[in-house]
Amino acid sequence: MKKIAIPVNGNKLSLHFGNNEYFAIYHTKKRSVIHRTVFSVPQSLQGSLADWLAGQKVTDVIVNGIEHRAIEIFNQYKINVFVGAELKNPEELVMDYLNGVLKTNGNFCSQ
Repeated sequence: MKKIAIPVNGNKLSLHFGNNEYFAIYHTKKRSVIHRTVFSVPQSLQGSLADWLAGQKVTDVIVNGIEHRAIEIFNQYKINVFVGAELKNPEELVMDYLNGVLKTNGNFCSQ
């Protein structure tokens, strides 16, 4: 089973990891979504989102833009990061991922 986290603004992938309204976390098995949970992240956790997502037992994160340091922290927790995903709605991104057709372009932020 995989748990895939997606930072969301409105109804689409957030442009930058950490600047999002909420996280949609999808519990998946094989090529199916079993359950979806939505979390609003308290401001007090903004500096430790990777820690928080690891605590949620997330295995994969799909983002558009993200800083290299955040990826290093995710790697410490053995969480896969897919960078540069299209600004689609989270359900589409999860299904693209599960079907092996998720497109990414390595959109790293320099901040």
